This record gives sequence, C-alpha cells and structure tokens, in this order.
Amino acid sequence: MPDAPDPKGGFIEEAPERRGHGRARSTTSHASDHPEPPDPMGKRWSEEGLPAGPQAFGVEAKPESPALIGTSNDPSLSYAERSVLAVRESFASDLLQIVRFRGEWTVVMRPERLREYMTFLRDTWRYAMCHDVTAVDLYPDEPRFMVVYHLLSLEQATRLRVKCPVSGETPEIDSLVPIWTGAEYTEREVYDMFGIRFRGHPDLRRILMMEEYTHYPLRKDFPLTGFPVGIDAVKDS
Repeated sequence: MPDAPDPKGGFIEEAPERRGHGRARSTTSHASDHPEPPDPMGKRWSEEGLPAGPQAFGVEAKPESPALIGTSNDPSLSYAERSVLAVRESFASDLLQIVRFRGEWTVVMRPERLREYMTFLRDTWRYAMCHDVTAVDLYPDEPRFMVVYHLLSLEQATRLRVKCPVSGETPEIDSLVPIWTGAEYTEREVYDMFGIRFRGHPDLRRILMMEEYTHYPLRKDFPLTGFPVGIDAVKDS
C-alpha cells in the first residue's frame, strides 16, 4: 500500500463562518509558524501548489498546522475519517486534498481514475448510494470547475463528499451511472446547468432547459438577466 504524500506547508484551517458574497481572501504558511488551536472548526490537508487550493471552496481560510494521522483500521476514528484514510492509503498519488469542515469530510481527487475511487468506496467501504452530483464554477480560476459527489453509507449512516477538478476548456469527466444508476439524472442536470459532459452516460441530454438552448445558466459568465428564449426571443428579433 503506497505511503501518503508528505505535505509541505499550505496547511489550512477553514474559518467557521462565511459572510457576504464572492470569494474570501486566504493565506497559507508553513506548519511551524502557527500553533494548532485547541478546537479548530475545520481543517485542510494538501500539497502546496496543487489546483485544489483554499480559494476553490470559497471559504475564508487561515494558516494552521494539523497532522492527519491514524489508519483506516483504527476503530476509535469515525467511519467517515477511516474512509478518508483508506482513500489516502490506496490512492495517495491521486489525492489532492482532504478537508474537514463542521464534522464533514471531503476528499479532492484527480479525475482520471474517478471510477476506481468510487468503486473502491462502494464495494470496500459500503457507500451504497451516490445521492447527489453537482458542480461549482470557479471562473476565472483554472481548473474552472469542481464536480462534487455526495456519497451515503446506509449501513453506517455516514456521508462522504468527493470532489474532482475539471478543465474549463473541455469540461468532461467519467459518468458514474455504471456504478450508481441513480446518478443518471443528477449528471444530466450538471450537464444542463454547467455544460460538463459525462463520458459513458447512457442518455446525456438536457433535463431542465430546452434541447436547442446553447447556454449554461449556472456558469459564472451567464448574465444575471439571462438570455431571451421562447416568445421573448421572437419579440426581440
């Protein structure tokens, strides 16, 4: 089993609240510069310089020096934390970031082996349901999109979030319908709203907007007033 990558600086604690709109500013520093607070609300573990930096989550961050320790076999840890550690143990080279925020765990992974991670979590860690697929537009950052998967273990009553960064030039990622058939409609909604294509999807077409519509309403470059459609488009022509 491969060793986890050794983080070098860039440890981040997420601030407990986000106020106002837009992206909050954040800072990073080396772990030795800042002692750990007694009861942090949320933390990040990542390698410096990788695309899933603190800005990608839109939450104000401040320097922190945590150390994610333990193994997936440790029964004293929560099921979600053991799941995260198992992902780190099995897919260390593909792990970009681990986030704990308000008691919830998120792993940010490279997108190339998405089905392998998800099959591992379904079969080995019994996350039987992918109950939601959504995305975030990080424009003007690149990778522009973050595809977000919400997994649920019914046996353990535990949720786990998996995120994958996707390029803005040709936004495409593997479909999870072969693993969880329930992802069919949520992937269609992400395609409809963000224009992210899902390779291997059995019926990838728009689900909310008309098929001939050429825009993606949840992209940040979509105008707040929208584009004329239907009778309004006819009146303006």
